[in-house]
Amino acid sequence: MAGVGAISAWPARVAFSAWRRTHGDDRALQLAGEAVSGIAGMRGVWARAAFYRWTLAGFGERICIGCGSHVSKTATTVGDGVYVGRYCGVGLAELADGCMLSDGVQVLSGGRQHGADGTARDDDTMSYRRVRIGRGAWIGANAVVMADVGDGAIVGAGAVVTRPIADGAKVAGVPAKPIGPGLTINWTRAGTVASEALPPSTLAA
Repeated sequence: MAGVGAISAWPARVAFSAWRRTHGDDRALQLAGEAVSGIAGMRGVWARAAFYRWTLAGFGERICIGCGSHVSKTATTVGDGVYVGRYCGVGLAELADGCMLSDGVQVLSGGRQHGADGTARDDDTMSYRRVRIGRGAWIGANAVVMADVGDGAIVGAGAVVTRPIADGAKVAGVPAKPIGPGLTINWTRAGTVASEALPPSTLAA
């Protein structure tokens, strides 16, 4: 199935290689990525996996990126077993192993891209910061994430994360605040690991 994805993504890869010379890597990624973001069904899942494996700084195995979703920064890394739902946007980020993003999630490149005075308006003057979504974390539908989310944490649907979320926490609201414990994780005992949240095998690429 990787061959089907590679064939489907080939025009986007060629476009990326051409546009990066005149537009830069990130802009070329955004433009070329639109060609594969809208491909429906399993062919789209395979095509997006092939395209981002070619273009991102790191891209693991068993990854599902849903229809309409895209990544805008070539320095982004995606770990093993990551699930990204439909119509998500991912900026400069680290998506750690087994994390899951529901439909419509937006992971921004930090929370202060325009600077303190808010005057920056182009890529040359913008300030980007890598946001990490921790191992096994779950991000609810339509959440906006501007700060790190810890391993095993749960972010409620529609939440806006403006400050770092601790490992295993459960948060919701605007701005996101703790509402109770998340996944049961004990990081103090040797050999204890977070419960993994892998995508369904039928959707893995």
